[in-house]
Amino acid sequence: MSALVDERRKTRKYDILLLGATGYTGSLTAEHIVRHLPTSLKWAIAGRSRSKLETLARKLKDLDPDRLQPGNSRLGCIEIEVVSFKNRRELDSVVKDSKVCVSVVLYWQVGEVVVQSCVENGTDYLDVAGDIPLLRTFVEKYHDMAVKSGVALIHLCGVFTGPQDLLTWASVRELARRTSRKTREVIMSFVEFELSPSGGTVSSLMAESTYDPQALEQARQPWVLSPVEGIQTSPSTNFLGMRRDHILGLLSGSSISADQNRALVHRTWGLFRETDQDYGPNFQYNEYNRASSTVAALLSVLNTVFLNFIMKISLLKKVAKMFLPPPGEGPDIEKTRHSPVKFEAVAIADSTGDTEPPRAYASFSYPSGAYHTTALFLTQGAASLLYSRTLAGNVSGGCLTPAFLGDDLLERLRGTGATIHVNLV
Repeated sequence: MSALVDERRKTRKYDILLLGATGYTGSLTAEHIVRHLPTSLKWAIAGRSRSKLETLARKLKDLDPDRLQPGNSRLGCIEIEVVSFKNRRELDSVVKDSKVCVSVVLYWQVGEVVVQSCVENGTDYLDVAGDIPLLRTFVEKYHDMAVKSGVALIHLCGVFTGPQDLLTWASVRELARRTSRKTREVIMSFVEFELSPSGGTVSSLMAESTYDPQALEQARQPWVLSPVEGIQTSPSTNFLGMRRDHILGLLSGSSISADQNRALVHRTWGLFRETDQDYGPNFQYNEYNRASSTVAALLSVLNTVFLNFIMKISLLKKVAKMFLPPPGEGPDIEKTRHSPVKFEAVAIADSTGDTEPPRAYASFSYPSGAYHTTALFLTQGAASLLYSRTLAGNVSGGCLTPAFLGDDLLERLRGTGATIHVNLV
């Protein structure tokens, strides 16, 4: 970060600005902030509806009565900001007052204007925008500006693609430290994972499917977000879409997030090229679901094919939308609080002549569900930018990924209930 921007940040009113706070993911993130960040934190919940923001503020006060809360002159350190995203002056005013902005808005509607405001006002930023064509727009329009201004834009810092990117980085580093080898492939396995979509996720998926076919085809390319082109990739599955790994077990090529996560992990690879974090020239990332049997793997593949088919047919999309939650709503919070997630990764050394190349193993588990994991990553990612801001690869800004928060984020996650293991196998 430039000295000028860093100096401006010191005097800002808010440590963290949570934009879109009253949505499903936003309210979970606000709850995580209250439960896990210091009580002295100066922060604001922001959105379009004052009544919804006040309702959320009362809920947060009930969670922790001793924390500084809105609407009370004695306990007035968390603020309510009513923001119209159509009014740039209004948005710029609150963004300019903040050190870190966590954006959980409807990205396809107002995501870009928030990114632009953060870059222009020297405010670090995190999101969970999984729309690859939109992320490509962010990269093309704002990466160079963010590098120049020293603003860190951390994209997809949620259950997608936070654990996947961070485990890839950690396993690749472990392999390099212990064997001095670069990495040929990281295999990611979804071991425990259940996702019932929120209304915001549904809205984003529906919007993404409206892109023209060429944009969608480009979004599926492995290196679409990377600043440099990588090797020709291969999913390494058989004709039934399955793969067996002697450490991770039977895997099915049915992960609904595979293209999205691969694009971002490959961006990390591209940004780290020729730095001390370099993964190696022949790197690729592949993602799967763990399967209990061949039949289960085949059914999982067929289910993903069916879901992709639905998303391509306008009439079927409209029918499906009738049974899915609207924006602001989602699965039962208390039920998902006890629905654990677990991911495992193996980094395979890029070596010739070895009958069995060296491998590093990494795992991430969290006792609560997908959206709770997203709240965890957004909150601890924001804390990392706020309190440490030690970015891997000696970068100061740009359109970055969760891996750039490195060890600091790893330790913050461990300190708030996540279990992370990294070792050579």
